[in-house]
Amino acid sequence: MTSLFTPKVQAAPAPSAPAPMPDSNSPAVMEARRKAQMDIMNRAGRSSTILTAPKDRGGDTYSSSTLGASNGG
Repeated sequence: MTSLFTPKVQAAPAPSAPAPMPDSNSPAVMEARRKAQMDIMNRAGRSSTILTAPKDRGGDTYSSSTLGASNGG
């Protein structure tokens, strides 16, 4: 009767090998960086006039970072 209430133990699955980390100097990463830079340089129209700095360029933005804060001017 006790065999009805004991849980059955299942074998744990075998762990899989971890995925390899991307190399920052690999050709695929270098091509992605070049393509992203070309996309930034080729912007035209309204997207080229946005006054906030993109994450990848850094630098100051033309607006305050919080709502209601003064721009210091």
